[in-house]
Amino acid sequence: MTFKEKQQRMGEQRGVLNEITVYVLACLVFSNMCWYLGYSNPNADSAAIFIIAASYLPMFLALVVTQITKEGWNNLGVAFHIKESWEIYVLSVLATLVIMYSAYPFMPFIFGKKVSVIFSLKTAGEICLMTVLGILCLIECLGEELGWIGYLFPKLEKIAGTVVACIVLGIVRGIYHIGILIFMEYPVQGFIEITVSNICLSFLMIYMFKKSKSIFPCSIHHGIANLLPVFLKYDNSWYYTSVLPMVVCIIPAALFGGYGFWQMKRQKMICNVR
Repeated sequence: MTFKEKQQRMGEQRGVLNEITVYVLACLVFSNMCWYLGYSNPNADSAAIFIIAASYLPMFLALVVTQITKEGWNNLGVAFHIKESWEIYVLSVLATLVIMYSAYPFMPFIFGKKVSVIFSLKTAGEICLMTVLGILCLIECLGEELGWIGYLFPKLEKIAGTVVACIVLGIVRGIYHIGILIFMEYPVQGFIEITVSNICLSFLMIYMFKKSKSIFPCSIHHGIANLLPVFLKYDNSWYYTSVLPMVVCIIPAALFGGYGFWQMKRQKMICNVR
């Protein structure tokens, strides 16, 4: 690579970094303001408006920015590609169910005798129904995934490589939830757990995104993960007050994150920046 080509590449990377910085700061600042206004608002209707705004802000800003920069929406992964990638859709459902329900045997190792879990979904029919509802929740989670994975991740990967981009993405997701976490009794611990879980699961979600070329498997994963914990009952309020119910257990998240990393490495999907 010639000196001129190196200079040109560095200029392009600086431009991408500036875009990332503006986008991330805008998302995190305004989203957390909306989360705070939503969760602190005594009026249910007003609270819902702020919460919806926070959920869809990453998508909204991504759509606006890509129009301003003339990038368009074609590269955001908004096509389903079900026929070509049906196995990834199956993975997004089954992996999420395993992650959420495998949290139970790991609880004693993490929390000791402080908490035990009772599943309020006792029959296969109930579990299947909640899974279907979780899949339908992809519309709700699309607001995050289009922004974080469809728009932000490819830009992070371009300047930092796949592994670093996955880690940064997980950290951004953790910061994105601060406006919720501050209402928990132990916000610092909650922040650490949700950030670590998201870093681990970024590798699984990015594998699904790269393999399917679609953000919808990631949205399905997110939708099921958000819904199923509502039906888990804990016999000790300590868990509820220290960890968001939607946060998956770190151990199964790490295992599936490792699976996603292994698949990307095996299929030569890991990109390194030189």
